[in-house]
Amino acid sequence: MPDPKHPTLPHDRMTLKESWLCEALRLKETQWGQLDDRAACVRAAREPTAARQIAARANFLGETTGVSLALGRVQSGLWIALIGLLVIAVLVGGGAALAALGAGLQPVNVVSALVVLLGVNLFSLVLWIVTLSVGIGSGGGLAQGWQWLVRKLATGPEVALVGQAWWSLWQQTGALRWVLSSVTHASWLVASLTMLAVLYFTLSMRHFSFAWETTLLSADSFVALTQFVGAAPQWFGFAIPGSETVRASGHLSRNSAQAQALWASWLTGALVCYGVMPRALLLLASLAMVARAWPRTQPQLHSPYYQVLVAKMRPAALPPEGLVPPQIKPRYPPAPQGGNRATRAMITAIELEGEWPPLGLGSEMTHTIMIDSRDTRNIALGHVAQLNPQRLVIACDARHTPDRGTIHLIDELSSYASKTLVWLQPAGGVEGPDAAEGRISVWKNQLFAATKVEVLVTPLLAPVSAWLGRSDD
Repeated sequence: MPDPKHPTLPHDRMTLKESWLCEALRLKETQWGQLDDRAACVRAAREPTAARQIAARANFLGETTGVSLALGRVQSGLWIALIGLLVIAVLVGGGAALAALGAGLQPVNVVSALVVLLGVNLFSLVLWIVTLSVGIGSGGGLAQGWQWLVRKLATGPEVALVGQAWWSLWQQTGALRWVLSSVTHASWLVASLTMLAVLYFTLSMRHFSFAWETTLLSADSFVALTQFVGAAPQWFGFAIPGSETVRASGHLSRNSAQAQALWASWLTGALVCYGVMPRALLLLASLAMVARAWPRTQPQLHSPYYQVLVAKMRPAALPPEGLVPPQIKPRYPPAPQGGNRATRAMITAIELEGEWPPLGLGSEMTHTIMIDSRDTRNIALGHVAQLNPQRLVIACDARHTPDRGTIHLIDELSSYASKTLVWLQPAGGVEGPDAAEGRISVWKNQLFAATKVEVLVTPLLAPVSAWLGRSDD
């Protein structure tokens, strides 16, 4: 049942990368302060749902602040570190198998071989179970090594923040332990499979004899150990030595070919049942838990942070007719709202004196409110963003020296149009021609340096109407 204090927001799903980017920006703005997102909010306001607006804002800010670039570096670092960890697992697994069998000059001590093949793996498995049961959920030492490799490989501005956002995103879903566990189990599975492959190949290509050695224990102890370890492999068809073979292997330096085959089968079966299979099953279980938590990686739109953003983007769109505040309501009917459809020609103005829109503007030309305050700026930006004009004219008073805010506003407006003309209306007779030319030169220099727009200096409307009426090739 919906909570009346927290109404359900319409939303659709984000990709994992978009959710990650949103989380990175949330951490950035929470820790370092609010970003200048006026242009991002104007663009995002055109999206149909709250989730798509949040994603569009994040994509725009990610590109302009370098967070998207850092995200790509961390993403590459995650994969490279994982591949590096698996390569190390292959080398360690192969080396362990060769160390367990030795050079073949002496009989293989079956107990020592079993400890080399399974000892560290089983110890790591028990440690993982203990940490999981007490709620630590670190994923094991290999997962910690993966995190360390990621931090070493992915360096640069914003990278630490994006890496923190990756772990934070999964932590919020309660699945971080399973992400890290997947890495641990995958590494041990690769190492165990490598051990199995090297063990099988070496036993197939070289001759080995097997024995057990002891000073204190009796032969019965090794018979019991052999039967206990071999119980599970027997279920899968692996042959194990009988009690007589076990007793004979304790005092013979060489054993029969049948005994050698039985001991080889016993070692191989133990590795499969206690090394490969547990890690494979736990890897599948961990991946299933990650997949189950995947839908929960979506941003929590009802949290205060996202509620502020959603409310912020609502006034960025053009208000419906009749909802424009009275003090800034235009003296002409608002242009029709067209969603994302393109408008042929459109005109707006920045801090002009006198009547607006100019007299003589054709009925086919769409005009919007003059920009002279923060509210009118948001309305005009939203209007231009919704109509996406093919040709846009921005009228400016050449008597006003352009500041950084004006140039930035022109840049924002022009980003929604195919072609943009800045119409500079020159000064009257108050200033001399030199002063007027100097101000116009400043306008041209700053516009050419900051934006890609055309500039027309004229007090007349006819050349502007002619530019608006041109057909684009």
